[in-house]
Amino acid sequence: MTLAGREKRSFAADLIDVIKRVTLHPLMVATMLGVLSAALHYEAPVALDRLMQFLQNAAAPTALFTLGVTVALRPLNKMPYGVPLAIAVKLLVHPVLAFTLLSLLGPFTEVWIYTAVLMAALPPALNVFVFARQYDVWVEQASNAVLFGTLISVATLTTVMWLVKTHQLPVWLFR
Repeated sequence: MTLAGREKRSFAADLIDVIKRVTLHPLMVATMLGVLSAALHYEAPVALDRLMQFLQNAAAPTALFTLGVTVALRPLNKMPYGVPLAIAVKLLVHPVLAFTLLSLLGPFTEVWIYTAVLMAALPPALNVFVFARQYDVWVEQASNAVLFGTLISVATLTTVMWLVKTHQLPVWLFR
């Protein structure tokens, strides 16, 4: 996304910018702090732990609501040509590919195959839109992909969930 950005800089400047953004991104910093605290067996004081629990319980719903409203309020001019293809790949090809690869590369239990297929069948995540906004690149396409991918996934994800719940995925074909 840096290379597709509007700023034209040298490759070295772009590389340094990418390394800084990746290493200092809040998700990466939080992950590293979590790994470090687990490795050191750090236990927060009770008051801080309760505060973190409160924030943890509120974070996901608040973020999803805010991002959902942001995506939903974007103007819907016309569907960019690549969005339907991207949605089809994400919602149809990705679960089939996950199922096939895990079945062929296994031996994995049904639980692992079903979990991977369900995860692959999820709609495009809002982080696609967040990153597009951060870099100011493909914002309209990302917004449309999240919005329409979520709408279409009501049918596709429900179907995959039914296949998993009723054990209709032909895991036995690959054994």
